Amino acid sequence: MTHEGSGHADFGTHRAALQQAVAGAQGAGAPSLLAAAMSYAVFPGGHRIRPQLCLAVARACGDGDPAAADAAAAAIELLHCASLVHDDLPCFDDAGLRRGKPSVHVEFGSPIAVLTGDALIVLAFEALAQGAARDPSRMSILLSTIAQSVGSPMALSRDRPGNARRRYR
Repeated sequence: MTHEGSGHADFGTHRAALQQAVAGAQGAGAPSLLAAAMSYAVFPGGHRIRPQLCLAVARACGDGDPAAADAAAAAIELLHCASLVHDDLPCFDDAGLRRGKPSVHVEFGSPIAVLTGDALIVLAFEALAQGAARDPSRMSILLSTIAQSVGSPMALSRDRPGNARRRYR
């Protein structure tokens, strides 16, 4: 991805990183139903506020590596999409709709929805690793920051303090 002028002026570069990440997971040998469910979960998507914030922070800090910033923004959005897929499952919120269309488990079934959410989590960290590969010294802090933000039981249940006690006993 090339960045001209002011870097991420239109904040659209993370969309290309998202498309590239999902397309990479849908390559030869990928189960077609899972590939379709991943696309369904990620595209067209919501307002993409989280990746926009990530890119705004990167730009404010000098954005020394636009590819790494794009990868981090895409990873954050993939993790968000994964959390929505999992959260909509019958064992959690049992939401029938997401972003105005049937949720992934309604459209593809619960087993595929679980695999889709899990695949998006793995894909997020793969996209981050590929995007930051040019500067391995940054990889540790990027992985740690994103993992700590979404990976602990408290982060996973941050929006539901009452539910955290039930879910993580």
